Amino acid sequence: MLDTPLSLITDVLLPNIRALEAKRLRNLGMSQSRIASTLGVTQPAVKQYLDIQDRFYLEKLHDLGLTDDEINNILDMLTDVLLSGDIKNAMDFFTSVGLSYLSKLRFCTFHRKLNPKIPQDCSICENLYREDEEEEMNVALSMIQNEIISPLIPEVLSNIAYARKNPKSLEDIIAVAGRITKIRNIPTPASKPMWGASKHLGNILLYVSRKYPEIRSVMNIKYDEKVKKCMDELKMKYAIVGPHDYATDEIIETAVSMVFRPCLDAVVHLGGKGVEPNTYIFGRNPVDVVKKVLNIATKYSSIS
Repeated sequence: MLDTPLSLITDVLLPNIRALEAKRLRNLGMSQSRIASTLGVTQPAVKQYLDIQDRFYLEKLHDLGLTDDEINNILDMLTDVLLSGDIKNAMDFFTSVGLSYLSKLRFCTFHRKLNPKIPQDCSICENLYREDEEEEMNVALSMIQNEIISPLIPEVLSNIAYARKNPKSLEDIIAVAGRITKIRNIPTPASKPMWGASKHLGNILLYVSRKYPEIRSVMNIKYDEKVKKCMDELKMKYAIVGPHDYATDEIIETAVSMVFRPCLDAVVHLGGKGVEPNTYIFGRNPVDVVKKVLNIATKYSSIS
């Protein structure tokens, strides 16, 4: 029979992640009928997912080659994308996840167990996935459009930036032109993401990404004592710089960039005269960054 590695996504990864995601959504109080609609399956299928223990699905994903942390990371991000209600971005996200793992040759051992005739030097999956920064930004921006994030938008507004690998200039960094504002209390991008659209975050990311290539995205949110408490309770690692009496963009960019280390989730700049404090959240990609922001926002909403 003609074999294809894409079946590992459709026949193994997708059904088991979908079953675990159904359990996540149920734990959030979603009805079986709404879960079925959200996941694109029937209600009897959802009932079957819920009746089977998590261990059954986890073992299949372990056999595929995924760790518990990787599984939980996929589920965390998938939940956020699904709750945003954007079906296209949900499909984009999961397709990118599956193809990314295939291209990293993470499923090869499992595939050879299914088909021992696959040559040991087979590497055809390496060419299945190419990063699309614009699509990844669109997924992240759909996740941001959540009312719970609104209290974290500072007076100067927020933005999120994402660098190409080995960025050379601001034109290699995509961000929202006009930043992210609030419309009817929903964080809303002022425009589509564009290359070279943010000088401030772009300069920070240029320095950080050149020094630490794995860190390619950053978003600014407000800073106050509640944000600090949220990050402490979430055990996030952060550094604090400033304040500076006359905190120009250049001074802030230099201060934030110089203090950042890969072990940090965020850098806080305490602002200065006429300049409000901001928290700069860093990550591997914009979805990684927005996940951290959502964790802060959820905690923020529970603190009086």
